[in-house]
Amino acid sequence: MNRNSKFDQDKWSFFKRTLLVLMVVAYPILVSIYTMLPPLIGLVGYIIITNVDKNRVYALSGMLYLVNLDLNLTLPMLLSIFVIVMIYLLLYSNLKLLIRCRVCLLFILITMVDLFYYMSLFLYDFMFNTSTVIGDMLLVYYIVVDIFIGVLL
Repeated sequence: MNRNSKFDQDKWSFFKRTLLVLMVVAYPILVSIYTMLPPLIGLVGYIIITNVDKNRVYALSGMLYLVNLDLNLTLPMLLSIFVIVMIYLLLYSNLKLLIRCRVCLLFILITMVDLFYYMSLFLYDFMFNTSTVIGDMLLVYYIVVDIFIGVLL
């Protein structure tokens, strides 16, 4: 009986690994093709921030996802990772002490990552006179879906 549960656990572990690899590799490609799919930058930022100390595989997978997303959407390289690292270093420890509710912390971190990232993209566009991202209601949709998926998980 113990042997079967170990087999089921290994099978689930293989399924989780496969799903993680597909998410990191395939989802940014789908986001670049279908604009209604949100890029999930805030959710991935939350996963990176909360798993840096606990599970480095998830944190590294999140960073690979963001690099893949930057490449597929022709966004500035490593800007998303820079914003997430700055939030982790400057704000996360204080927020973790102030906010005890896990869902509230998730909501605030996802919102902060999204807002700081999109503000830095707008600043990047202004500084280099480019048009990387267009500020319209689609960005609000991305942020709302990002928060909604984060709360559901």
